[in-house]
Amino acid sequence: MQHIILSPPSWVFPTVAASTWLGEDHPTVALDNDLTKDLAMLLAMLGHWTMIGEPRYGLMKPGQNIPFISDIGAQELKPLFMIGCITTVLLLNLSFYQFVQNKGYINKTCTHGSFLFTVLGSIGLVMLSVLDNIDHHFMHDVCVTVFIVGYLVSAALMCLDYIYLGIAHALREPMLMTSFVIKASFIVVELALIIVFRITEHTHYNQNNMAATLEWVIAFVFTGYILSLIVDLMPAAQRNLQNPKGYQRIEMSTALLP
Repeated sequence: MQHIILSPPSWVFPTVAASTWLGEDHPTVALDNDLTKDLAMLLAMLGHWTMIGEPRYGLMKPGQNIPFISDIGAQELKPLFMIGCITTVLLLNLSFYQFVQNKGYINKTCTHGSFLFTVLGSIGLVMLSVLDNIDHHFMHDVCVTVFIVGYLVSAALMCLDYIYLGIAHALREPMLMTSFVIKASFIVVELALIIVFRITEHTHYNQNNMAATLEWVIAFVFTGYILSLIVDLMPAAQRNLQNPKGYQRIEMSTALLP
């Protein structure tokens, strides 16, 4: 008798990753140390800080009343912060692995490079949650940089892969074009936010509320990168990624276009 092993569709993994990272509810988390109740990380952390009276933490500068994510993540919600980051990373890398397995692209350099930088960004994300902003301030900042650069370069290489495939073909495939637009938008918006964030972070103290707000926005925008993998792993997109010979024919046809 054959045993049928049922596995969830590939797009389920980035869906759960996005839900874990972003959150859907306004939870009451970590008040009884039951961190398994809800791993909706960002909204859980922000909701908890609001519910306990919006306290000021030790690292917050004079005139600053909005905490950075790392300010909350270094306090009693550090276990939630760590579990949320690790869960997101595991699901995101599993999603990307599924995506790579279904690709038939000729340009393997972009694919493997993108996967490498995804792993690098993942390491940065996990380590920034472990090395908190209080006890390991310098290394925390280094890990934040590794996290951001890793995923931005990964997204850029994926966009380059689509360009290598041919914009003419992508325009005829709505799922591929949607994924390209989401990733390209993620890169542009995230870079703009990071530049403004860095400027405001190192200016006068009264700008730290703006810097903290921008950090939260940057984290929420990161959800766009995760959601783009949902598009990549939808059945309609996978059909366009599974046949290397088909991509060879596509490249030949696009090369003949005027």
